[in-house]
Amino acid sequence: MAKIQRVIDNSLINSPADATSIEYNPAAGGKKTVSVGPRLIPIQIASGYTTNVSAGVTLPNLGACLAIYNNAGAVGSVTVGASVSTVAAALTPGATDANGNVGVACPPNAWTYLSAGNNQYVISTAATLLVYIIEDPTRFIQETPNRVAQNIPGFAPPINS
Repeated sequence: MAKIQRVIDNSLINSPADATSIEYNPAAGGKKTVSVGPRLIPIQIASGYTTNVSAGVTLPNLGACLAIYNNAGAVGSVTVGASVSTVAAALTPGATDANGNVGVACPPNAWTYLSAGNNQYVISTAATLLVYIIEDPTRFIQETPNRVAQNIPGFAPPINS
């Protein structure tokens, strides 16, 4: 099994001085205090963009975090799995399948936040579950092969004498 690590593009990092400059509001003469939520991005598909994953959608990269709004008056469910071949259909809230996937309950008229982790396929029980990717400049990558051995069950590295 390959070792996965989260990486970030260094061009997206602000220095402490830049952060202070960004949070200062010259027109008001002080620091900004309004709390703003995460930037939500629709999922890119072949025909454009969507928030409807009732037919199943492949996420653009590993490590995506999802914000899900249930726009219905009843509990819905979202299932996240490795691929379309490992998720046969959206599972009901709390239900599990043979691949270890679970139907994540989404309360009515409320937000649910979910990390897809190493999974890249998402499907919902209804089109009323609006699924967004939370903008994040980081992503998961596999480490180079010479480091993979540490994740093999039963592998013991050589002892240096």
